[in-house]
Amino acid sequence: MALKPIERRSFLKMAAAGLSGALMPLPLYAEALGAIDPSGPVKFKLGRSEWILHNDGTFDLIAGTIRLRNCRPTVDGQSIFVRNTFMGDSPKGKRIIYELDRGFVMLDLKINYGSVSIGAELSSMSRAPFYFSPLGEARVEGVTRFFKQGLGFGGQSGLYNIQGSTPREWGNTAGEQAWSYGSYLTTALISADNGTLGFGAYEHSDFIQKSTIYNRPHRKGLLDRFPDREDIFFETGFVMENIPLKDDFIKLPDIYIIQGNQPYETLQHLAWNISENMVARKDTRTSYHWSSWYEYKKDFSFEKLKEQLVTLDNLEPKIPIQTIQIDDCYCTHGDWLDTNDNWPKSMEDAAREIFRRGYRAGIWVAPFMVDGKSKLFRNHQNWLIKDLKGDPVPQWETPEGNHYALDGSHPDVQKYIAKVFRSLRKMGYTFFKTDFLDWGLKDSTNIRRYNRDKTSVQILVEILAIIREEIGAGSYWLASIAPFAPLIGFVDGMRVSNDVESTWSPDGVENMFQETYNCQYFNNVFWQNDPDTIYLRNVNNDLTETEKTTIAQWNGILGGTVHTSDRFSTLSEDQLNFWRFLQPQDRPQSAVMPFWGENRKCKVAVRRYKSPRSWGVLFVNDTDEPVQETYQMVEINGENKCWAYLWDPGRSMGLGNLDTISVSLGKHESKLVYLTENNSNPPADLSISGVQLEKYLRRHG
Repeated sequence: MALKPIERRSFLKMAAAGLSGALMPLPLYAEALGAIDPSGPVKFKLGRSEWILHNDGTFDLIAGTIRLRNCRPTVDGQSIFVRNTFMGDSPKGKRIIYELDRGFVMLDLKINYGSVSIGAELSSMSRAPFYFSPLGEARVEGVTRFFKQGLGFGGQSGLYNIQGSTPREWGNTAGEQAWSYGSYLTTALISADNGTLGFGAYEHSDFIQKSTIYNRPHRKGLLDRFPDREDIFFETGFVMENIPLKDDFIKLPDIYIIQGNQPYETLQHLAWNISENMVARKDTRTSYHWSSWYEYKKDFSFEKLKEQLVTLDNLEPKIPIQTIQIDDCYCTHGDWLDTNDNWPKSMEDAAREIFRRGYRAGIWVAPFMVDGKSKLFRNHQNWLIKDLKGDPVPQWETPEGNHYALDGSHPDVQKYIAKVFRSLRKMGYTFFKTDFLDWGLKDSTNIRRYNRDKTSVQILVEILAIIREEIGAGSYWLASIAPFAPLIGFVDGMRVSNDVESTWSPDGVENMFQETYNCQYFNNVFWQNDPDTIYLRNVNNDLTETEKTTIAQWNGILGGTVHTSDRFSTLSEDQLNFWRFLQPQDRPQSAVMPFWGENRKCKVAVRRYKSPRSWGVLFVNDTDEPVQETYQMVEINGENKCWAYLWDPGRSMGLGNLDTISVSLGKHESKLVYLTENNSNPPADLSISGVQLEKYLRRHG
């Protein structure tokens, strides 16, 4: 491994050749970028919100400058029709009981330590509504932005500005400026001064918890040319899917509302509370693994597996990856225990080849997926999700044939899924990547399934519990193409973004940056976030060297899973050293996003290192245009000044003792900086996560 400081002449030569963006101290760019805000980081504080009840049964929520006015329960988006209303005190706050024509709704408006919450009970109802919001039709005041969390894999997640009407003339066309955005698991409303209200339930085993922010625009004048009054509304509740209610009664999980003075910290505080309540698996060793998919796709075989293992045997120094994972290539979907011609009759031989070299054996399974050409489809069509006419519903239609989804509520399906994972575990697999889990989350009102008395979430959770029981507590479970909330407490890792292919595209790499950035608040809180694969290879790769470096360093600094599909035999010595440079800490540790929620062009991630006390800071331009930005040191790591070094694997160059940093980056470019209180280069064997590689290899043999 070439471990030496970057010589100044060599560095300047690289910069002139366009291989590195400029990063230099102020005041070089000060005039171009304008004045610098001298304020340091704001300390996170919780606020105290207040419930206010009105005689007509509506209520307000007051949280600093944010107001939710005239709230009321709603069913399927409409206010409930109330015959009588009763209000009074409850053990933790206020209580409202609404008498309906058929049944009762009781709300508990609670004041807790560090939060308020709203609980609901429905009684004297034989069936639940489809969607019930204990807090609905709330008129929103004092909110300029909102955070929406996607249902799961791929988002869309992020901060968005509240839209306003424009004086556009629509002519002969009926114009539409109404909008509505749904959010799941966590949601936030944000004021101009960053005051934040975060919403989320602490239980997700029965229902999808959903919040919606929407507008009601009005226009006036000839041709509707002038905007009139426009109100913003908010609702939060549960998708209940019209299930029958046992004893005509149900108590819903409380929805907790946390007031904070910073959006990111408020969301993270909420996420920690959810993770504690759902006993999230957040302490698993950080995964550093190899997967077959993005190099071989379906063209992977037992012989190619052995070739990859022999390559790893011969590498010096060794690469301490933990897992070799076989992806989609070994069977017809659905017939998980029947291998194709590229593999031995049992996948146990492959597991043994991996295990005897000291790696975890990993395997890909899509538990709900059934190929129309499979034996499972031919023999057990009664196990499939069907439409209301009783016909199997294609979930995936391709020229090669259709794929279908198993009905997770069927007892025989549950036994079959248990058998599959039990058998694979007995073969020696202790790393499981499960894909297309969203096929198990099917709205019970639109399909015919074995059990129609349960919600889609309840059925999915039953399958998740079966899988975890069969693979054992010690196995690593990586989920993909999955909804987030129901999987908390079951999985160790979660893909948060779309597939990252070997080209820079909006649906691939750009989605990865958006989702990993906006889901970082729950990385190593719910599980290890998985940003998907890293490409270092030169073959079968349309990414530029700059793009490969940017993606790899971003994945490496985040603190989630780190994995590649590159054949190590195709990588140069520098590329192998780069892969070693990305080795994560064993103990989960997340990067901090100090400028999340601010109007910055670059994405900035910071990792703190303990010995010596120092920081790694990655500046990323994931846009298609060059950017220049300036940052105060105190905003980055809380220190007034630090010694800064431009940092690459095994190499560094001093930039001086700085109180500000200015960054100039080209399209899709990144720059990694090492900060320290002492005037000393980063250790030559330091990884981006803070591992000293030579010491690690000596300690682990």
